[in-house]
Order: sequence, then C-alpha cells, then structure tokens
Amino acid sequence: MHKPAKYVQIYNQILQMIKNGQLPAGSKLPSEEILGNEFEVSRVTLRTALSLLKEDGVIKSVHGQGHFVSPSTNTDHTGIEALRIPVAESLTVPIDDREVYYHEAIPSAYTDRLFQMENVPYYTLNIWYRHEQVNVANAFVITPPSVIDRLGINLSSEAEIVKFVEQKLYAHCANSELTITQSDRKPSSFKRQWGSKSPLMLMTENLFAVTGELLAQSKFYIPSELFRTSLMRFPTAMQTRGQS
Repeated sequence: MHKPAKYVQIYNQILQMIKNGQLPAGSKLPSEEILGNEFEVSRVTLRTALSLLKEDGVIKSVHGQGHFVSPSTNTDHTGIEALRIPVAESLTVPIDDREVYYHEAIPSAYTDRLFQMENVPYYTLNIWYRHEQVNVANAFVITPPSVIDRLGINLSSEAEIVKFVEQKLYAHCANSELTITQSDRKPSSFKRQWGSKSPLMLMTENLFAVTGELLAQSKFYIPSELFRTSLMRFPTAMQTRGQS
C-alpha cells in the first residue's frame, strides 16, 4: 500500500489535533522547533505541511508571532450553498461587532434598470462588520421603499436593519444569484477605514421573491487576505444516469 508523503502525514496529524480539541480555535501552535522535534521531521517538511494548512484556511501566520489555529476552523462548515447571508461563511475571523447606518438616495439610471422602476428613490443600508475593533467586511444593500414598507422595517432601529439584511431578506426570497469577483474598488475609497490593505473580494447577491421581483441587491466586500469560502458540489441527474 502506498504510504503518503511525510508532509501529508504531518498535515493530517496537526489537523487531527485541531479536530480533537488539542489545538483549540485561536490557539497558538508550538514553535517550529518544537513541532519538528515532536514529529521527527526536517524544518523543510514541517513548513510544507504548515503552508498547506495555511492554504486550506486551517491555520494563519502572524509575522513575528507564529502560527495560530484559525478562529473560524469548523469541521462542520457548510460553505455558501445555504440561502443565507454569506459573510460569516467567507471570513477567516469571527465577527464581534457591527456599525449600521442607512441613507435614502435619489433615483438613478442604474437602480431604475435594476428594479425595473422609473424615478423611484431607494435606500442604501450599510453594515460594517468588525473583529477586535477592526473593520473586516462591509455589506452594502440597495432596496426600494416598497420592500421596506411591506416587511415593516423601522430604519431608525439598527437592530431591525441588521435583522432585515441578515434574516428577513432570506426568509422572504425564493432564490438568489451570487457572483464572486475581485473588486475594482480601492480600500481607500470607502468612508470607513479597513483593517487590511489587501485587495477586496466582492460578492454581489441579487435576492428574488417567488414572483421574480428583485427584493434587494447586496454587495459584500471582504479583504482578500481574510476571505475564504467553499461550495459543496454534486453530480447532476444527467451525470448520475450516465454513470449507471
């Protein structure tokens, strides 16, 4: 039987230690010298295993401090296939605070085309997600007043805005279209300061009612160094039949 490469064995051993709770989320790994001696491998082999763990989002490295188990490490992680806000599932750090505000905007050619309306004002809802007092994600949501009125949202309440963006929209939509790209926007172009200067990843989600009406368009910005997401994929019925 073929034996996996040594660095793969080390990868699996460290991963198992994390799953078993020996290395809890957020904890610091022993130094490379200690790990190398414990596993009886060279520094090169160990670093290969660690680089793969970083690549897979299991650990992260902090310059001058060492390697840490990612706070979001979760073996039951479901990815973004579920119909819910994709921010938490796409961040490598947990969210512990939010800043919320909104504006009423005048109609534009873009929103007229987006919502298939003419000269109708719209609301922009902003949620800044924070980790340890640092901005790590931004949700920018466009929605018409008719949707806000229909769902009975009090925009003077920050809690209601959060509930609308994170829960009610998904409870009332039949499906959504989610596109993931690298944003052309510079982090410096935002009114709030980002905790990271890395390029921003952009998830644009259009949420539709059962009638086909567009309820809202949400744009989620996350610095690329904090972004990691996954999607479970399955064979289609045609592929399954072809294998039988």
